[in-house]
Amino acid sequence: MNQVLDFPAERVDSPFDPVGMTVAAVVEQIELALRKTEIEPEWVSLANHFADPNEAVYGLKPTSNWPNSGGRRRRVSLSVERGSSEGWIVQVDFVSFHEAGEGGHWTSQPIMRIKTLSRSQAWAVAAIVSRMLDID
Repeated sequence: MNQVLDFPAERVDSPFDPVGMTVAAVVEQIELALRKTEIEPEWVSLANHFADPNEAVYGLKPTSNWPNSGGRRRRVSLSVERGSSEGWIVQVDFVSFHEAGEGGHWTSQPIMRIKTLSRSQAWAVAAIVSRMLDID
């Protein structure tokens, strides 16, 4: 019989409010929380770790404020994907809708990437990050 397991997300403190913090400060806090669990990832990194000024392509800079999300048109998104060489990547992106006339378009800006070596570890990390950012 299949069982749904709730990985050690309950061991992590309740969600924190990242509003007013920089992207680097939020990523650091998430990394510290993950290191306290028994499921340490290989690495936790800012998506734009070179602080490239082109945030549309490389993601939010470390010094940028954490995005103000809320509602259906501005939100933080979390996903899990297979890595390009080995392992799995948990990624956090800021997704927003931009109105233009009668239509508009969606944009996605990378915020953070976390590498794990196994699928189950990736989903456990995703559960913790989701709980911390209150997106579960």
